[in-house]
Amino acid sequence: MKRILYLSLMIISTAAIVFAQDSKSPEAGNAYNKGLDLARKGDFKSAVPLFEEAIQADAQFAQAYYMLGLSQRRLNRNTDAINSFKKAIEVDKQFENAYVALGNLQTSLESYDQAINSFNAVLAFNDKSAKAYYGVGNVFYQQKDYSQAIVKLKKSVEFDPDYDLAWNVLGLSQEKENQLTDAVDSFNKALNATKKRSRKGNYYFRLGNTYLKLKKYNDAEAAFDNALKFSNSQNIVAGSNFGLGEVYKALGQKQKAISAYQKAAKNRSWKASADYEIDMLKNPDKYVN
Repeated sequence: MKRILYLSLMIISTAAIVFAQDSKSPEAGNAYNKGLDLARKGDFKSAVPLFEEAIQADAQFAQAYYMLGLSQRRLNRNTDAINSFKKAIEVDKQFENAYVALGNLQTSLESYDQAINSFNAVLAFNDKSAKAYYGVGNVFYQQKDYSQAIVKLKKSVEFDPDYDLAWNVLGLSQEKENQLTDAVDSFNKALNATKKRSRKGNYYFRLGNTYLKLKKYNDAEAAFDNALKFSNSQNIVAGSNFGLGEVYKALGQKQKAISAYQKAAKNRSWKASADYEIDMLKNPDKYVN
């Protein structure tokens, strides 16, 4: 199992496909590698029967169960994916990636107690697993137990200082606990760790909001400008424009604030709030008691 390339569907490598060296069956290995190649290309529907073929040829092929589960999850076949991850774990009791994938899926389905059990199962045999600590911390964050989330997420980044997702949720948790200076540091570390443009846009947006709370308006402006530069998400773009409106309003730059709010108002999610701010700036007498 150690010689197999453990691949998440989120980070399937563009490197050359390697043969499944832990399978005793050449037929299983060939089917697995064909499925892996298709999964790497995003064709999960075609990959599923090949991973199933690999399992039929070798019922103890844990990696094939794992990749089958990842593919099923991408096809929203969540019950099947859970069963596949559990089968991978049944074959290999210390298959860390399978436990983590199972826990992440359980978290997304709001089966939080089961998710924590899955992550804790990893920590029982690997107490330095950054992914498992992140998983537990993320569950606590989802449950709004931010203080416990901070404890677990700090362990995650201790063991993997380049884990941008953990830095991000740590920053969000710290912001909720009003640990704003710490949150700024965490978002900056998330930015330094990630190479993905979309994530940079998200992290800059959250950094901008934190600077706003700290009333560091120049820093907030720079962060929101960077969010606009890196993000393709219309919600993040609109939110960043709204943030810029807040910055300019605080700095007394009325026309720039109105212009920024008008851009934010183009997004349905931000329209009501932006229109309200515009009206307040254009018609201040309406809001005088």
